[in-house]
Amino acid sequence: MKRTSLLLALLLAGQAAFAADGSAPVVDLTALLPPPPAAGSPAARQDIGGVLVVQAHRTPVEIAAAQADRLHSVFRFADVFGTAFTPAQLPHTAAFFARVVAYDKGEVKAVKAFWHRPRPVLVSHAVHPLSQEQPDDWSYPSGHSTLGYTEAVLLANMVPERRAAIFARADLYARHRIVMGVHYPSDVEAGRLAGTVLGGRLLTDPAWQAGYAAARAELRKALALPDEPAAATAVATR
Repeated sequence: MKRTSLLLALLLAGQAAFAADGSAPVVDLTALLPPPPAAGSPAARQDIGGVLVVQAHRTPVEIAAAQADRLHSVFRFADVFGTAFTPAQLPHTAAFFARVVAYDKGEVKAVKAFWHRPRPVLVSHAVHPLSQEQPDDWSYPSGHSTLGYTEAVLLANMVPERRAAIFARADLYARHRIVMGVHYPSDVEAGRLAGTVLGGRLLTDPAWQAGYAAARAELRKALALPDEPAAATAVATR
């Protein structure tokens, strides 16, 4: 945990630029993430091999779960929070995380275009993806993984009592992109790093504090938790 916190601090250093309207921080992920494996390299062959291994062992139950996780929504974390975790019951939470989804998509779109990495199915005819992605939606980093970890950082700060389960669900959400056959393991790992950076950045952005506070209060009340967690459970990042 200390290593991850140190990594986040180093990644965030020097990345304090804000959007022109001052509403959200602009994070240069192209400067922060390592490049994807070079085409034809041993690392790239290992990456496509990882996709094929997962494909060979995916079960009908896992396939159904992966397809359900195609949805870009914080409410995929209902596995962690239970039946009270719905948009209808949590309008402030829904509004806040809808804004997070839009923000994440904008940040990831730029870095995907920069790296221009083809999806696994374009690299190996042995890959049988479970969905057809947009032709101009490149592979690196995984947008779903980035979003899952961005949301996990924010949720873990709202409800640190369930931090381990939150991040376990983010891990599964990310893995499902490999199960779908639409991302490499390195795409998912880059998404983990990107999401950690973006989530940490949003926690410190004044323009997001009102929405965050409203969602946090609403969620904790719905879960019958005290307004403030015990000091020992408070966390910042994974």
